[in-house]
Amino acid sequence: MNHLERHEVLAVLRVAREHSELDWLLFAVQYIHSHRISEVLALTPENFDGGYCTVQRLKGSLKTTQPLVTHEEPLLNERPAIDALLRRLRPDERLFGTLTKQNANYRFAKYAKQAGLPKHKRHTHCLRHSRAMHTIKTAGIENVRQLCGHASIASTGYYLKVSDASAWAALGSGAGL
Repeated sequence: MNHLERHEVLAVLRVAREHSELDWLLFAVQYIHSHRISEVLALTPENFDGGYCTVQRLKGSLKTTQPLVTHEEPLLNERPAIDALLRRLRPDERLFGTLTKQNANYRFAKYAKQAGLPKHKRHTHCLRHSRAMHTIKTAGIENVRQLCGHASIASTGYYLKVSDASAWAALGSGAGL
């Protein structure tokens, strides 16, 4: 599974925001909350209450309730944009309208290409994996499990995998011998 480095996430979000505030928000929410694109596309105002978003994750995963994020990095500052959007929508109206998974993937691929990302990183699912990869070492597997809504910690264990090169770089020459 491919993931984006943090600077790549920000580059795609920047390009998306230059084209569409709503597209930026779609991909920012997906990254911040480590959602599947279909989970984000299904969001309605009914998923939000008191600065939190509650989502029943798909594929047998858990129901999660996560706070909306206010962040000093404008591209990750989702809460003001979500609050403004919620004020304009009916309770049953989807945040991102009738946008389909296929159209969201097309838009993401277009923005990712403009941001200079290689082809294998131009898919929305990379965003779901990116947040988990960025936080697994500092937050711990149990917290990333909850972030992703995994029912099984074995699913989260994927994010602990490293390459041979990374392992040797961390171990150093002959470390622990």
